[in-house]
Amino acid sequence: MTLGDGLVVGVTGATGHLGGLLLGALLADPTVAEVRSVARRPLAVVGSTGGGAGPRGDGGSGPLATVGPSGGAGPWGGARPSAWAGRTGGAGAAGSGSGAGRARLVHVQSDLSAPDARRALQGVDVLYHLGAQVWQGRGPGALARMYSVNVGGTRNVLAAKPGAVVFASSASVYGAWPDNPVPMDERHPVRPNPECPYAQHKLLAERACLEDGNVGRRVVVRLAAVLGPHADARVARSLQGYRLAVPAVRGARQAVQWLDEDDALAGLLAAGRALTGAGLGGGGGPGGGRPAGDVDGHERPASDVDGHEGPAADVDGQVINLAPTDWLGAHDMARAAGSRVVSVPRPVLMGLSELGRALGLAPFGADRAALVSGPLALSPARARQLLGWAPQRTSAQVFEAALNRGRGSWRSHPRNR
Repeated sequence: MTLGDGLVVGVTGATGHLGGLLLGALLADPTVAEVRSVARRPLAVVGSTGGGAGPRGDGGSGPLATVGPSGGAGPWGGARPSAWAGRTGGAGAAGSGSGAGRARLVHVQSDLSAPDARRALQGVDVLYHLGAQVWQGRGPGALARMYSVNVGGTRNVLAAKPGAVVFASSASVYGAWPDNPVPMDERHPVRPNPECPYAQHKLLAERACLEDGNVGRRVVVRLAAVLGPHADARVARSLQGYRLAVPAVRGARQAVQWLDEDDALAGLLAAGRALTGAGLGGGGGPGGGRPAGDVDGHERPASDVDGHEGPAADVDGQVINLAPTDWLGAHDMARAAGSRVVSVPRPVLMGLSELGRALGLAPFGADRAALVSGPLALSPARARQLLGWAPQRTSAQVFEAALNRGRGSWRSHPRNR
């Protein structure tokens, strides 16, 4: 499905945190001919990407003319996609024409498990699958709906037969358990905490990506918790609670990692480059895509990264951790926040977390509180070896920056991918 000399790239979840950053980097990359986006919400045109206005999913200067599943013709069946021309010229109908008249970005507003999503992504050269329901809903059927998006949606977009897939998974698949080693590499058994359906769904989606015969090449990246200026505002608000107290499970050690959003983006782009051999943001466009040899702020030859010449081996079928090289304990975070650690028995913490969610004080309950039940710190050694990727900021730096940035942000607009 390559158009001209460029790639056709699919993205799910471009209205979310990392997805929005990834979309901007792809549109700034001249090796990308077209981006096909699928998300539940419409994109919005804000800011600048390349030579013109760039899409984001958090409101802004004016919405794109996105249309949901309500009629229309063309290869997408029931959903008429919106089109944004980007740097290629005037907007045209999705999938029509070439050159200056061809739309650079096509967005389809659809549930990931719907046929429209599969049709929109049919045969893309590479698919970045970031879309997911992160927060557990409430009421009857909420868990089934979450499963339908996270697991059913993954199987659906894989049925589009992409040439390659970069799947954004989560560190939470390892589970937070008292007997976890610090740090954990990719060989450690995956044991999602039973209170966290998101982690359980991510593990099932990982397996689908690695086993599905429709996919040409694939890689799974397990991301540590990501923070940055574009993070979900609900997470930023919740983090400010650490200024009052840092919750902990009595008798359990904590080891928490915070990954900078630019480092996460650079890792995703590096994974895509390793699968396709294409540019995919390698020039350091919007969102912080850094070259693989850019270590500790100094650009070095790829062969100078731990003795490996760029990617050291084929990444197809690999699982790769993306995480900082350090981690924080409860007392480390309390010192940074100027607060104290409050340790309670695990059942009490789970119950209080559920109460906070019910009262609307946080978007999560026991599903996220369970992740402090033991150390959950990952080793990024394989990412450095196979992708030439190294994080530029430490967990401590990312955490402190988020605390400082969150002052006065309690009225920020929430985002979820």
